[in-house]
Amino acid sequence: MYFVDMRKMNETLEYFDQTLALVKENKFQSSIEYLALERITHLLIENILDVGNMMIDGFIMRDPGSYLDIVHILIDENVIPENENRAYEAIIGLRKTLVQHYRQIDHKQLQSILNENINTLTNFSTHIRTYLATEMGVANTFTNNE
Repeated sequence: MYFVDMRKMNETLEYFDQTLALVKENKFQSSIEYLALERITHLLIENILDVGNMMIDGFIMRDPGSYLDIVHILIDENVIPENENRAYEAIIGLRKTLVQHYRQIDHKQLQSILNENINTLTNFSTHIRTYLATEMGVANTFTNNE
């Protein structure tokens, strides 16, 4: 029997979609906009990882060994399609730069990676929701009111 906190999952996916909309709506050309781009990108990555971990925990998938392994598990379990692997690797790969090498960020490259992979990012929530809808026959959902 599996457990997925659907309230938390939906909140996280909605936040992801709202954050992604900011990428689509803005050009990011000034210094302050570059800082916003950094934060938005970081939030998108953390949302992907959080959702991935919720899926892995909720459906008792194998334990990930790294951030990229979270995506690989979702691919292995047919949550997200294998042909999107490179896009997720490129996006998740930005995390180290954003967190550890933040003084050396190439904002044009950051924008380029996001723009090149915008379709994959746009499809992320749909893939998760589709998988959840398909698996609900074997999953119990609950809302943690604490």
